[in-house]
Amino acid sequence: MGFYARPSLQLARQVAGDVGLVIWVAAWFVVGRSTDWVVRGIAEPARQVARLGGDVRHHVTEAATQAAGIPLVGDGLRRPLDQLAGSVDSMTTQAQAQVAAIESAATVMGLVVWLIPALVLAAVWLPRRFAFARLSRDTSALLRTTEGSDLLALRALATQPLAELKAVASDPVAAWRSGDQHAIAQLAELELVRAGVARPRRRTPR
Repeated sequence: MGFYARPSLQLARQVAGDVGLVIWVAAWFVVGRSTDWVVRGIAEPARQVARLGGDVRHHVTEAATQAAGIPLVGDGLRRPLDQLAGSVDSMTTQAQAQVAAIESAATVMGLVVWLIPALVLAAVWLPRRFAFARLSRDTSALLRTTEGSDLLALRALATQPLAELKAVASDPVAAWRSGDQHAIAQLAELELVRAGVARPRRRTPR
């Protein structure tokens, strides 16, 4: 099963289409990454709060430990500091949860921005490419049969534009029915071109 036509303008179009597909997917990947980066930036204030909360809790905890060492009044001094440390810890936890939620949303949005355009184009490109590959495979198999040229010529009569058929013969159907080998070969060649299949080279005797 061939995914590319024989060297021709059709092959050039296929290669150009594939390059365009790669560029399209790569461009939307960059856009998706940029979207991810921008959305993650929204979480920066929450990150700063989380970092500040961690520093404040560390200092408050140290102060509470030192206060606990003061004779007689140590426990009384430590209690409000422990409560303050608990409040700061709660604030830090909420900020961290907000950062995690924003970063998860950023990842999802980046993937969606990238995947939707890529999948839409792939949904158009893949069926056409696989249809061409099947046509190429079937035409190659038909070409190897005894009556391959006749059958290809008949298929050309059913599929090719009238202008192409008229270029072969003024009455291409009559030429095919009469067994005109020149006309049949030209009609078959039209189908080979459409399928991107080259005739096998004849081996010259040594």
